[in-house]
Amino acid sequence: MQFKIGELAKRIGITVRTLHHYDAIGLVKPSGRSEAGYRLYDRNDVARLYRIQALRGLGLSLAQTAELLSSPSGELCAVIGQQMRAIEQELAQAAALRERLAKLDAQLAADDDPDSEVWLSTLAMMSTRHKHFSAADIDALQQRTDPRSFLEQWRAFIPEVRAAMNDRLPPQSAEAKALSERWMLLVEQTMVVDPRFIVKLRAMHETEISVQAETDVDGPMIDYITSAAFENNGDLYTRYLTPEEIQRYRSHDGSRLMEGWLATFAEAQQLLEQNIPPEHPQAHALFHRWIALFRHTWGDDPATIARVNHAHQAEPRILRGSGFTPALQAYVAAGMAFLQQTNTPSNPDL
Repeated sequence: MQFKIGELAKRIGITVRTLHHYDAIGLVKPSGRSEAGYRLYDRNDVARLYRIQALRGLGLSLAQTAELLSSPSGELCAVIGQQMRAIEQELAQAAALRERLAKLDAQLAADDDPDSEVWLSTLAMMSTRHKHFSAADIDALQQRTDPRSFLEQWRAFIPEVRAAMNDRLPPQSAEAKALSERWMLLVEQTMVVDPRFIVKLRAMHETEISVQAETDVDGPMIDYITSAAFENNGDLYTRYLTPEEIQRYRSHDGSRLMEGWLATFAEAQQLLEQNIPPEHPQAHALFHRWIALFRHTWGDDPATIARVNHAHQAEPRILRGSGFTPALQAYVAAGMAFLQQTNTPSNPDL
């Protein structure tokens, strides 16, 4: 028995347009044509369409579906397992969201005069936050600081940064550098001290218009405060480095350089959390990029390297807000030591 395209679409429960698309991409081609040129589908075509519908029901893309239809059954089992794990993760996220909403509800009920604006803002940003942060990220942030206190502290501070930008105060100005110190301190006090979290937060504020409207923090503000922090670090380095070394440091694009270091810190933190030993080849690749970035920043004079590392130990404000924690520093130092022991070119710890 053969079906015309309209008959088959009705039987399967899909549109004629979809069948045309499946034909165009080679997913299901009609086994024949009528004398008038109409597509004709036989029972094998129908069976294939039912398999496609079943796989699509698992949440697979058309490309994944096409690949699986031509693969052994073992691969299908693997994909089903993957989809089951994805569903379990979605269920866990939904349960976590319900728990957060329950906490908000309880706190609102316990407050005689709740700040509804703060809580409504918190609720409005939940969906956006989940696009950039895992449930573990958000839970860690909530354990570190009360949402209301977090928002209040930043809302009191951000207008000062915006005013400095509107007044066209350069990042090199004393006012801008002081703001950068306060910013980094606030990051350290109110946020998760993890460079991966900071990278995600930066990306969210640079790309999400709703977050920018809610917080007044956007890409230009992040670049401004990062450039000011770079200049402030230059002042701190002058106590430990030579004028020539400071001149080399200040020759860089401050915002871009600090963004590069933050991304490198984040990658190292990921390896550390995955329990990848510093002796592992995967870690070696990171450490070689680390060395290249260090040499780009400072050069490769051993005396300079020693002075920079001493500055980082003696002046904690240089690394404040970067997520470069003592545990991460120890991991990187162990990796650099291993490279030296195996005669792999290296030196820098940071």
